[in-house]
Amino acid sequence: MNKNIDWLTVLDLEKQLNIPSATIRRYIRIHGHHLNIRKKAKSYLVASESIPIILGIRKQYDDGRNQEQVEETFIQQGNPVTITMTADDKEVTVNIGEALQDMKIAMHEQNKIIESLVDQMKNQQNYIDNKLEERDRMLMAAIRENQETRKQVAVSGQNKEKTVAAGDKKWYQFWK
Repeated sequence: MNKNIDWLTVLDLEKQLNIPSATIRRYIRIHGHHLNIRKKAKSYLVASESIPIILGIRKQYDDGRNQEQVEETFIQQGNPVTITMTADDKEVTVNIGEALQDMKIAMHEQNKIIESLVDQMKNQQNYIDNKLEERDRMLMAAIRENQETRKQVAVSGQNKEKTVAAGDKKWYQFWK
C-alpha cells in the first residue's frame, strides 16, 4: 500500500469541506466501500484521494437522489469499490470490481471443465451400457446354443436307447 497517502480525520474533513461530521460518518457508513478509509479505534481516517468522491456523494444527495440512486450512479461511473483490510500490521486493499472479474473468469473456466467432465461421464456411461448389451446378447446366444446342444444330446441319447433296445432283441423278436 502507498505510504504517501494523507489521512484525514472526520473533523478535518468537516472543516475542509463544510459538511457536518455526522453526515460524513453517514456517508462512510453507507458508501464507505467507494472510499479509501481506515478505521482506527472508534474514529475513521479518510484518504485525501477520497475527497472528490465525498463531494460527489454530497452533490448527489443535494440533487434529491436517494441512497440506491447514489449507489447506482457510482456503479455506472465505474468508481472502483475497494476494501482495505488490516491484518498483522499489513494493509491490503482489494478492488472489488477486479476481484469479481477474476472470479467470473475463474468460474467460467471451471464451468468449461465441469461440462467436459459431464460429457466424459456420459460417454463412459454409453460405453458401459453398450458393453453390457453386447455381453447380454452373447450370454443369451451361449445359453441358446447350450440348450440346443442339450436337446441334440437328449435326442441322440433317445435314439441310442432305441438302437440299443432294438439291438438287444433276439432274432425271433425281429418282427415285433
